[in-house]
Amino acid sequence: MSDAVLTHDQATKLLTELFQNPGFRARYEEKPAAAMLEIGIPAATIANLPAACLAPQSLKCNDETLRETREILQNAALVTRQSMAIPTMRK
Repeated sequence: MSDAVLTHDQATKLLTELFQNPGFRARYEEKPAAAMLEIGIPAATIANLPAACLAPQSLKCNDETLRETREILQNAALVTRQSMAIPTMRK
């Protein structure tokens, strides 16, 4: 069953490596599963990702796009943390 998703931390790490490490990016384009395993994403998670996520493909984006995507992901997590409702006690 292909119903796995990357955690926020895993996705951030993946985007960081794709942005900062050209060698990793080349390996990811050829063998996404092996590259994700290389950065510590569990094999069980990788095995349960949708098949399209594991197919070799050229990343048709530049470094700036990867950097911006990583920042959007980081900012979204910050907004989620900041918007958490804090329970209040009433007497």
